[in-house]
Amino acid sequence: MAITNFIPEIWSSKMLVEFQNTAVWAGLTNREYEGDLRSGNTLHITSPVPITIKDYKANNRTTTADDIQDTGLDIVVDQEKNFDFYVDDIDRAQAAGNLNEYTKSAADGLVQDSDRFLAALAVTNGTAVTPGAPATDAKSAWNVIRDLRKALNKAAVPFEQRVFVANAEFEALLFEHDSKMTNADASGSTDGLRNASLGNILRFEGYGSENLPETDKPQVAAFHRSALAYVSQIQKTEAMRAQNKFADRLRGLHVYGAKVVRPKAIAVYTAA
Repeated sequence: MAITNFIPEIWSSKMLVEFQNTAVWAGLTNREYEGDLRSGNTLHITSPVPITIKDYKANNRTTTADDIQDTGLDIVVDQEKNFDFYVDDIDRAQAAGNLNEYTKSAADGLVQDSDRFLAALAVTNGTAVTPGAPATDAKSAWNVIRDLRKALNKAAVPFEQRVFVANAEFEALLFEHDSKMTNADASGSTDGLRNASLGNILRFEGYGSENLPETDKPQVAAFHRSALAYVSQIQKTEAMRAQNKFADRLRGLHVYGAKVVRPKAIAVYTAA
């Protein structure tokens, strides 16, 4: 094999770091179910049925025990996407310890693919919210966020770890001249999320993404980070000598799956 310095484990780990630094939707999901994945896996999530609270005094200060119940959801790892390309001088690049150019290019493509998948899943399975007035300027866009907050409040969604993701049309309204968002705190937890940050508003962390399904009209999804479960793995990377040209060939496979595990914890606004 010509690519004598290629080490799949190092390549995969570098790709994952690059992936995490650029992903928006993937960085806002629940990753606790991620493990040793392979294509076709089904991950079973067991969720307890809420325990019944009883009136001890009304029952003459006696009590009986209930059987423990649970319910289950499955995450099917059914998405398989690959990259496969030629590199003329990968030996020299790797000998210098620099995989950044290739890892970033491959990771960027995988990010866009999986982020579009996650965004569509959230919008399709979330709860559509009709605000008091459509978003047409900074004030009405702010009020849409307020109405999404109200919907999550009514669903008893925890305040911590609430986020919203807006497309460019909605984002442009939020950042009109003299809007409240011009003084927002735009800090973030990772490079990718920080770069996409719109700031904090009404206890939401706001982010921008053009991977939402709607691109021509304002759209925003507000949700709790636990609502969308995501599992992902760069399953395999390998290098080989090209058979029909003087070049090296590098390819890899990304497998992933996702599930909306708390539909009531996702509120979506899409302009009519």
